[in-house]
Amino acid sequence: MGVKEAFLSRMLWTVFLLGLWLNISNAQEIIYGKNKYIEYQVGNMSLILTAPHGGSLTPSSIPTRDTGCWDKATGNCYYTHSCPSGSVKDSVNCKVTTVKDLYTQEMALAVAKEICRLTAGYCPHIVINNLSRSKLDPNRDKDEAAFGVPDADQAWDEFMGFIRSAKSHMSQGLLIDIHGQSHPEQWIELGYLISKANLDSGKFSASDTSIYALSKRRPETSFEELLRGRQSLGMFIEEQNVNYVCVPSPSNPGPNGGAYFSGGYITSTHGSKISGEVDAIQIELPKWIRESVERPKFAAVLAKAILNFYQFSFEKM
Repeated sequence: MGVKEAFLSRMLWTVFLLGLWLNISNAQEIIYGKNKYIEYQVGNMSLILTAPHGGSLTPSSIPTRDTGCWDKATGNCYYTHSCPSGSVKDSVNCKVTTVKDLYTQEMALAVAKEICRLTAGYCPHIVINNLSRSKLDPNRDKDEAAFGVPDADQAWDEFMGFIRSAKSHMSQGLLIDIHGQSHPEQWIELGYLISKANLDSGKFSASDTSIYALSKRRPETSFEELLRGRQSLGMFIEEQNVNYVCVPSPSNPGPNGGAYFSGGYITSTHGSKISGEVDAIQIELPKWIRESVERPKFAAVLAKAILNFYQFSFEKM
């Protein structure tokens, strides 16, 4: 049996062990939310890809998200278009980010397609926000994400609901939240809810992270190995192409003071830090990797890396 055939055999056996068999014909089913603002492509394996910041729709019915309202007396931000009494718009204390993560939808779809190909028809669930980030940011709590606008509130509910629906098909699983960043380091940032300062200092434990369940499933493997060692997602990416530098990974255990995103609302809410058996990792990609020339190459690498990490995470003990 060749390497590819052996890998596929292990993958299918893993799916069987987890009781995650679904009808392959359902893999391409697409469910939309209201006005097709949110899109859910139903998968048939215990893997979810999310793309919250790559949308382009700008309906006039949803006002553009602006700065939040700062209440100096209480030290609170209120994310609404009309400030409550005693608060004022404040772009410093209540800053809102509306920049689109270019080509992250395209990357998520390319990675999913490659995973389907590598596994002969086993495809991840995909949840996509088609609204511009200026209208909705699903990687924030509901208030900051939607500013209390009914259509945006509903879209946020649908995005989270589709993730929960995908999770309901699995007893254990993995969520990869795909983003883009423009940091000068030009590296790939893998977020597990550990701050850059704590990554550099080593002041963290498995229970602090969005892959806490994985650490409990693999007690024979040190958490350092799972996070930034030989069994980490960073290692599985870098071993295929040294140009795809990751942090954390064996080559870069931490950002060493550099720019780094540790993970946001989706990773925190839908990962295993608080509860459950679905782990989550936020992946932040530099623009050069997301652009059309490099995207197919990296999508193939990331698909294989995710499957390697997935297979290690759930293989028979």
